[in-house]
Amino acid sequence: MKYAVFSDYCDAGQIVFDTYEEALADYNYRINDSSENSVDAYLCVVIDEYKAK
Repeated sequence: MKYAVFSDYCDAGQIVFDTYEEALADYNYRINDSSENSVDAYLCVVIDEYKAK
């Protein structure tokens, strides 16, 4: 299972993590960092993945 963390912003900067702990650490950074905490953040389970060629 993989986890994605992203911000609700025009440049979505999403990151995919292999572990929940890594994703949670990035999510917590995003919501607690004063330069980023005015933007909504999401921690999600990745249910499918497609990588373009």
